[in-house]
Amino acid sequence: MLPMKKFIALVIILSLFLEGCWDQKVYENIGFILQLGLETSDSDDKILMTYSSPVVEPKTKEQIEVIYKDNENLLRQFREDARKISSKLLEAGKMQQVLISESLAAKGGMANILDVFERDPTNPLIAYVAIVEGSPNNLIQKAQAFGDKPRPAFYIRQLIEHNIDQSNIPDTQVYNFTTDLFSPGIDPVAPILKLEFERGKGIEVAGTALFSDDKFVGKVDTRQTLLLLSMMGKAKKSTYISISPQDPKYNNGKKGCAFNISKIKRHINAYITENIPTADIKLDFKGSISELYWNGIGNKVDLKNIEQELADEIRQNCKQILKYTQEVGSDPLGIGDIVRAKHNSYWEKVDWKKTYPQVNFNVDVNVHISHHGIIN
Repeated sequence: MLPMKKFIALVIILSLFLEGCWDQKVYENIGFILQLGLETSDSDDKILMTYSSPVVEPKTKEQIEVIYKDNENLLRQFREDARKISSKLLEAGKMQQVLISESLAAKGGMANILDVFERDPTNPLIAYVAIVEGSPNNLIQKAQAFGDKPRPAFYIRQLIEHNIDQSNIPDTQVYNFTTDLFSPGIDPVAPILKLEFERGKGIEVAGTALFSDDKFVGKVDTRQTLLLLSMMGKAKKSTYISISPQDPKYNNGKKGCAFNISKIKRHINAYITENIPTADIKLDFKGSISELYWNGIGNKVDLKNIEQELADEIRQNCKQILKYTQEVGSDPLGIGDIVRAKHNSYWEKVDWKKTYPQVNFNVDVNVHISHHGIIN
């Protein structure tokens, strides 16, 4: 048995190495910030910042608490100001989305906007970055009134996640957005959201935002996003809707099909020819036909003809997308990153932003239809 003096000394030594509870935070007293909205303000050199956090009090009709204010560029200042208003201690460790207006993103400075997420480990790097057509503040407040939807933060998260699975939008969380943002030779992308009123109350995914460095410069729709993600090597199982021009020899002038894609293979090779970069992109699609109006009712399906026409259509659309990315100066495929890795001496002597619009793209597309249902 240890002598009393040695026992006391042992207790004192162990207490120095044991963590205490001096910094504990009581769950019931915390307001979890689930959404951050950022947009241009009417005030010069300020940003309209919006927080939303869930309300769990049984006596209130509101689902969320929304706090917003014109503020300086520092998000930390806004958090401290918001804490002076909220009944609970606001913390951002459970944030679901960072919603940024097109107008603010078009000004550039995304690196500064997301700086706090890189520096403060309590901020979640898995929060989704999304661009909003219009006002994020308006979107959050309108979403609160959707009686047939979950709370806005959870509704938008579910909306983003299942559209990522369908390759309608890119999977862009803070960590991979900032990784591309700070990587030379590749530009980040982000989903685009908008309020949708034509078919009822809701929020709609509208496509993909393209960036040049940290500035929003253009966008493509959801149909184009599938092909963009295919060329990026990030597409998942999805459905490509072929919309061919009307053919007058068919009774209703309709022609097209729904191609369920089960597998996509992509290969890119970049090389330098006569001091100009060339990128060969090869895409192989495998899938099945789930709807068809190709050669009219009663005619036998010609799979080889459909495969070739689908391949030609996809190739043409891919070339149009690439041409557009060159026009706006965005390199989401990371062609520059490939050139930097494989042809570094060339990379070091050129300005890639000026060189990228000159890249020659060769696109080769193969389509293989494994089956087309029970009807021939």
